[in-house]
Amino acid sequence: MRVLPAVVGLALAVSVPASALRPFDMLGVVPSKVEGRQAQGEVEARRNVAPAAGVVRIDVIVADARGRALDNLSATDFELREDGEPQSIDEVRFVKVDRAAGGTQPPPIRSERDEHAEAASGNTRLVAIFLDDYHVGGGATTERVRETLTRFVDRDLGPRDLVTVMKPLDSLLAIRLTRDRDEVHQAIDAFDGRKGAYEPRTAFERNYLATTPGSIEAARAQLTMSALSALAIHLGSLGDARKTIVLVSEGLPRAERRRGLEPLPTFESVVRAANRSNVSIYVVDPRRSPAGGDDGGTIAGNPQETLRALANETDGEAIVNAADLDNAMRRIVGDASAYYLVTYHSARSEDGQFHDVQVQVKRPDVRVRARKGYWAPTRGELMRANILAHAHDPAPVVSIAPARRISPLVSPWFGLARGAGGKTRVTFVWEPAARVPGDRTTRSPARVVLTALGADNVTVFEGPVVPAGPIDPVDIVPREGRSARAVFEVAPGRLRLRMSIEDAAGRVVDSDVREIAVRDLRAPVVVGTPEVLRARTARDVRALAADPDAVPVASREFSRAEQLIIRFPAYAPGAERPRVSAKLLSRLGKAMRDVPVQPVAAPDGRNQIDLPLAGLAAGEYQLEITASSPAGEARDLVSFRVTS
Repeated sequence: MRVLPAVVGLALAVSVPASALRPFDMLGVVPSKVEGRQAQGEVEARRNVAPAAGVVRIDVIVADARGRALDNLSATDFELREDGEPQSIDEVRFVKVDRAAGGTQPPPIRSERDEHAEAASGNTRLVAIFLDDYHVGGGATTERVRETLTRFVDRDLGPRDLVTVMKPLDSLLAIRLTRDRDEVHQAIDAFDGRKGAYEPRTAFERNYLATTPGSIEAARAQLTMSALSALAIHLGSLGDARKTIVLVSEGLPRAERRRGLEPLPTFESVVRAANRSNVSIYVVDPRRSPAGGDDGGTIAGNPQETLRALANETDGEAIVNAADLDNAMRRIVGDASAYYLVTYHSARSEDGQFHDVQVQVKRPDVRVRARKGYWAPTRGELMRANILAHAHDPAPVVSIAPARRISPLVSPWFGLARGAGGKTRVTFVWEPAARVPGDRTTRSPARVVLTALGADNVTVFEGPVVPAGPIDPVDIVPREGRSARAVFEVAPGRLRLRMSIEDAAGRVVDSDVREIAVRDLRAPVVVGTPEVLRARTARDVRALAADPDAVPVASREFSRAEQLIIRFPAYAPGAERPRVSAKLLSRLGKAMRDVPVQPVAAPDGRNQIDLPLAGLAAGEYQLEITASSPAGEARDLVSFRVTS
C-alpha cells in the first residue's frame, strides 16, 4: 500500500478515441460477438473535443494530515514542473463527486451518445471493473470476488456513477458504461476464475489458442494486456475527468515480445494508454494470503510485481494481502471523488516522448500523490485526433458505411404516424421469416438489436426488440428485458436501419442493413400506416379489442381460421376527423365489397376494421382505405394472403 494519498493524474487534451484501437484486429481474430455488428462501420469521432495544441490537463488530489481532501486551493497554491522546468498554470478547477447528492433520477444509457453526454455531466464517476478470469482462481477465491464487488457496487457507487464490467474475451466494440445495476450485477455473478484451468470454453479458444499450458498462458497474458489497453483508451474518450479501472487479478505475467508480434500491446502499452487517457488502475488481488514466491519482489517477470507496477505507473494502488477488501476498496472511489484539474501548456507535448511531471502545493502539512509523468502524442497522432474530432462539422466526411443487406432470417414491418413538432413517429416490429424449403441451417433469431440513424447519421434509436406475432416473447428472453416493439420519432427523409440479429444465447447470427423513406405526414389529409393484428380464437379477439396498444404483426400471410383487426390513424385539418371508408379488393384490384370502419377508443383518433377471413377463398387480396374531407383525400393499401 502506498503512503502518499494525493494524486496527480495526467491527461493530454487529446486522447485517442476508442474506435482507433481494435485489439482483436491486432490479434488477427475477431471475437464472436463482434461478427455482424456493422454499426461500428462509420467514423464515430464526433464525441471528441477538438484538441488544443500543447494543452496538458492533470488531476491532482490534495489531502491534509488526516486524509481529508482540501477544496479551497487556487492556481497560486500549486507549483508544477515538467522535466524539472517550472510551468505556468493556466487553470485550476476543483471536482467534487457526492454519492448521496439528490436531484432527479439520472437518465439511463441507451446509446454511445448517451454514454458520452452523461460522462461529461457533473457528479459522475467513471469506473471500469476488469475481471481477469484467466489469472484468478476458482472456488472460494471466485466467490470472494463476487461478494466483494457486489458490495462495492451497492455501497460505494452512487446512482449517477457509470460502470462497466469486462473480461479479456469480451467484445471490445460492446464496451459501454451503464447505470443499470442489474446488468452490472449479472456480469459480476457470471464471473468464474479460470487460473490454471486450460479447457477451452469458446470457439475462439479452441481455434486460436495453443494447447500446451505454457503457450496458453502466454496467449492469455497477451489477451489481457490488449483488452486492458483498449479499455483505457475507451475511457479516455469520455472527457478529461479522472477515470478508474479496478483490475481483479492474482498476477499478470508480462507478455514477451516475439518476432511478428511487435504491434501487440504490452505492459508499456497499457501504462502509456492509461496515462494518456487519465486512467488510474487499481489492482485487487482477491487472495487473503498469496502463495509463496508470488507475493511481490523486484523481479520484472513476477506476475504480482507486474500488478504493483501497473498501479504505481498509473497512479492507482495495489490492494494485496488484504484481509478486509471492503475497506481497502473504499479508497478507490475516494480518490475519484475529490480532486483538482490543473491545466497548463507544454512546449514538448508533440514529441511522442515520456515527460516527468512534479506537482507541489505551497501549504504546510499536506500530502500529494502524483503520477510520474505522461506520454506526449506525436504530431501525426494529434492530426488524426483533430480530423476525428471535426467529423461532425458541415464539411463532407468520408465514411465507410455498411453495405445494404436484407437478411433472410427476419420479416420486419415499419409503421408511420404523426409525431410531435412536424416529426413522424416510426414503429418497428419483426417476426422470424418462414423457413425456406431445403434450408438446413439452425440459425433461429430470438432478438434484434435495432439501430436507427437519421440525418447526419445521428442515432435516433438503439435497443433490443423481441419478435411479435404468435411466438410469446416470454419464452425467448427474461420478462424484464423484453420489448416487442420499437417506437421513436424522426424528421421526414431517409432513415438508415441496422439490425444485429441474435439467437436465444445472445450470439449474432446475421445482420440486416437497409434504408426506408419516412413520409411527411403534415399534408391536410393523411392516412397513417395500417397496423394488422391477428386473432385465432374468440378470446384473442376480446383481448385485442380491450387493448388499444396491442403490438401488430409483421406477417401478411394468414389462415382462413383467423380474424384480422386492422387499425390506422387518419388525419384532417385541425380537430376535424376525416370520413373513412374501406373496400376489399381482389389481387387484380377489382372491388369485392365494402368493409365497415369503426373508431377506436384511443386518444389518437385511430380507426379499426374487423375482417374475418373464413369467408374468403385462398389467394391474395388488398384492403383499400380512404380518408376524405373538404381539404382533400388520401388512400392506402394493405396487401395480404389467405391460405387454406
